[in-house]
Amino acid sequence: MTRHTPTPYILDTGVLAEIARGDSDLLGLVLAYDAQGQPMVVPALAMAGASLAVRSAEGDDLLAGLDLLPQVTVAPLKGADQATALAAVISRTGLEPWDAHTAAIADVSICPILTLNAAHWAEPSRALDEPLHIREIADPEA
Repeated sequence: MTRHTPTPYILDTGVLAEIARGDSDLLGLVLAYDAQGQPMVVPALAMAGASLAVRSAEGDDLLAGLDLLPQVTVAPLKGADQATALAAVISRTGLEPWDAHTAAIADVSICPILTLNAAHWAEPSRALDEPLHIREIADPEA
């Protein structure tokens, strides 16, 4: 019997920024996914963008804590090939580097981006050869 591994979710800068702000619902969601064995990818530049948006020691600690979860992989930007691929995504989509890193990983891996704002990804998705797969987290208070 083979064990099914779910497709990883890629956490975008908006989700990471809210985690850095201490959003207990999002923290709970990520912890629940981790407990269920749901793989998650955190682009390193998205983490940097979230840290920039929040700028607090507590926020940075919350972001660093993600790296301790067994189901979370922090994806670095590694080497010239990835750097030039990122530049191409920035050029085609107009995204900030942290969001472009998320899009580049999603484009190559064909994994869905977990976001709070699907509309943010609509135009960049159209600019790429293949559309991005987006999963919007619903606001439980809406």
